[in-house]
Formats: sequence, structure tokens, C-alpha cells
Amino acid sequence: MAQYDFQVKRGKPIDSGRLKKDLNKSASIAAARAFSEQIDKGAHVSECPVCRSVSHHKLLTIYGFDYHECEGCGSAFVCNPPPEEALSAAYRSDYYTQANKVLYANDSIIDYRVANVFVPKIDFAVENSHPSKKTWLDIGCGVGEALSVAKNRGFDVLGLEPNVMEAEYAAERFGIEVRQDYISKDTVSKYRGQYGVISMFSVLEHVPDPNQILADVSEIQEKGDALVIEVPHFPSISTMSQMTFPNHINRMMHPPLHLFLFSLRALEGMLGRHGYKINAAWLFGQDFYEMISTLGLFAPDLNQSKLLSALSPMMSELQAVIDNHDLSDEVLVVAERI
Repeated sequence: MAQYDFQVKRGKPIDSGRLKKDLNKSASIAAARAFSEQIDKGAHVSECPVCRSVSHHKLLTIYGFDYHECEGCGSAFVCNPPPEEALSAAYRSDYYTQANKVLYANDSIIDYRVANVFVPKIDFAVENSHPSKKTWLDIGCGVGEALSVAKNRGFDVLGLEPNVMEAEYAAERFGIEVRQDYISKDTVSKYRGQYGVISMFSVLEHVPDPNQILADVSEIQEKGDALVIEVPHFPSISTMSQMTFPNHINRMMHPPLHLFLFSLRALEGMLGRHGYKINAAWLFGQDFYEMISTLGLFAPDLNQSKLLSALSPMMSELQAVIDNHDLSDEVLVVAERI
């Protein structure tokens, strides 16, 4: 277990089966594979986009995209990312919108997601930050779960979300203001100095240059302001499972939607370069569910077995073992502008 100069929390109980009750994993994987295989692959990059190291090696190829592991910062990244126009089209595709309707903009699970996924995250962020302004900007706010909790905690909130379906769902379901806008060097002046907390849940892994968006965000924030980031964590049991079965992936190492999976060490270095220090981090995930549900694709009898019935009530405890070994597939950090 690595040692850090900040608090690291490990483990978060969750019912993964309930979150994914409307997901047909086999069909989802087939759709994910077809979606990724038809996207243009770009030229190989020479440097790790996270830390600029030229020392990296190939992990594996998934759906035609090559994941490399950086020997400098320990992150994994797609080494032949698609051209920008192809990536932009991917996020406007029917596949992406329909997948998010099942997993996020879904009335049958949204209340459970808010109470059991986002209430703990927002409370963790509040407990480990001390912003002078009770204002919260969520970049890539999705369907609005995070901002609904922040609003209930007394913050004035604003969401930025380019996906029309998600932006409309967030506004209608939670009554929050959502703009179809981006943060870039051209827009920072609109938001500079206004937000005590800025959050990016599941954003950095999607953008071609995570350092650029962090540079832009740092231009918005002032000393003492908080930045909350959640990203896929590497290495993890989920990614090890997926590297074992590379043709059966619909999350985490799903290129080109996840261009990056970050080590905590990489996040610390990247945030430091842009004027932040980490106050606290939280490692958690759905690795055991990922592993067992993938195995069920190859051994269908497992899905109705006494073995699975016996394991199901222990999912959170078994995940806790993974979390305590720093092999979770998600990491949340709360950082402070210095």
C-alpha cells in the first residue's frame, strides 16, 4: 500500500447489481465493440499526455486501440487516439446517448444513484475543503446527480454539459441550471473567480489533453478554492480482468471513450503542476462485480449458481479487500488551489 502526504480513504459499499439492473452486459459489450471498432484510429503519440514521459510500453490492443502504460507516472493511456472530429462525433452518437439513458438518465435508479453514489462523494468533498464561496460549478455535470446534492448542502450551483439529453434531464429532474458549454481558454473569463468548488466527475479520462483543461480550471479558481476530480484508477482488479478478456469490455478500458486511466501518483503530479495540492483521496470501485459478471459470460451456469448466491451478499466486503490493496477502479480526489 503506497504512502501519500494526504489522507487516503478506502472503500465505499454499493449494490452494483441494483445500479446495473437494466443493463444486458452481453448486449452492451457487443454494442461497445461495434462502436469502437468503426472509429478511426490515429497516429501513435510519442509522449505520455499526462506527464510527457517518452518511456511507456504497450499493455494490449482493445477494439483496435492500443493502451500503453507510462513508466513515468504509472497511468494507462490510448496511444493511438482518434482525430478530434472522430472523437467529438463519438460523443454525439446514438450509442453514447442510449448507453447513458440506461445507466444514468433512468428514473428507476436515479434516486438510488443520488443517495448511495453521490451523497457520500459530495459530503467527502465538503469535509475535505474550505472554500470561501458557497458556489459550485460541475463541469460535465451529466444528469445532475452531484449538483442536486451540492444544492441540498446549501451551494449555489451551475452545471456545464454538452450532451443535450443529459443536460435536459438534469434541468428537468433536479431543477438546476445547466449550460451547454465547455471550459476552454476562450471561456474562462466567463467563470473566473466565481466558484469556491469546481468538480469534474468522470471528465478527465474523456478529453484528449487533461493538462489543458486543468490549466484552464486553474485560471478560474483562486487561492483556497477546491477542485474535486473523479477518474478511473489504474491499476485495478477491473482492468486486470479486462486485460484477461480484452474482447469483452464495455466500461473502464473502453476506447476511445476512456483515453486515460490514472494512477494516484499521476494525479498528484499533474495537479501540482497546475497549482493544486491534494487534501484527500478516496479509492473505491466495482471491481468484484466487474470480474464476476465477466466470468459469467464464459460460464453461464455461474449466473444461477449457489456459488453466486453465496457471494452476492458479500460483494461489498469482497470489494473492500480490493479497495484496501489500492486496486480499486475509481479514485476521487479533493484538491486545493495554492
